[in-house]
Amino acid sequence: MRELEEIDIVILKELLRDGRKSFADIARQNNLSKDVVWKHYKDMEKAGIIVGATVQYNYQKFGFEGIVYIVVNCESQNFNKVFEALSKLSNIFPFELYNSPYNIGVITGIKSLKHFDELKEMLKGQNPINSFKTYLWTDVRNLPENLVFSSADKKKTADSANDGGTRKKGHVKLDETDLQIVEALVKDGRLPFSRIGQSLGISTDTVTRRYLRLVENDYIKVSIQINPKMLGYKAILNFFLAFLSQNEMQKGIDSLSKIPNITYLVKISGDYDLQVVSLIKTVDEMIALNKEIMKIPYIGGMEAVIREIPPVWPGQRQHISTF
Repeated sequence: MRELEEIDIVILKELLRDGRKSFADIARQNNLSKDVVWKHYKDMEKAGIIVGATVQYNYQKFGFEGIVYIVVNCESQNFNKVFEALSKLSNIFPFELYNSPYNIGVITGIKSLKHFDELKEMLKGQNPINSFKTYLWTDVRNLPENLVFSSADKKKTADSANDGGTRKKGHVKLDETDLQIVEALVKDGRLPFSRIGQSLGISTDTVTRRYLRLVENDYIKVSIQINPKMLGYKAILNFFLAFLSQNEMQKGIDSLSKIPNITYLVKISGDYDLQVVSLIKTVDEMIALNKEIMKIPYIGGMEAVIREIPPVWPGQRQHISTF
């Protein structure tokens, strides 16, 4: 595993926050040359640390009612059959769960409440499924730049944690060209605008203008993608928290946002109020994180679930921050 230098960490943080930030801007802000930034970026690509770039997505603004997280229980002899069947469904992303009464997790977007009901009926029709629960996401705070890459980086991450800020609520009337630009960036978030323009038969200026409009109105955000395993991460830990006081939940969210390696906070409806996603490297980190969370007042219930870490993070079309 390649040891990261301080400049490597700066580059990773900057490009997780804004995947299209130029090497020239990173260099200027850190008193470096553009060539040095470019070389370190390419070295991390060669080492398999940086593996791509993609788009985070505001599902509601693209016509979805919301995102649903589903946990499914099936007997062990039926696991492969159920998992394969779910994997074949359009826009459904299943993954294995451990240390939980449920052994499959599923994330999917829903276009309407009718679509949600149809999805639940479909799951009920899967005979090998014993039971399932659904959680509707109502708000998301996505913080991939909250990952910690060294002990020195840990304090910097806590000090610079994003508290959500004020989200812009502007509306853009999307057309086919906007959707084609977004689709190109989902596949390669750092694809030059000139190449996108060539493929769509429009000017580079048009692509740039439309991209900036989508970013400024919180439709999309570009982030580089990393292989967490190459940085020592071993698993994803999901916490589900129930708060005794809804008035205190926002304070809890702001505190959680400052804890290193927590990369995703989701307000949910269901048995719990908040889903917290963290990438972890060791069992000691898992225990320490559990203790940190339990310091937060007014948490009345908690459940933790482990799942295998993917080789690419963040994945395509993760939900953009909405609060």
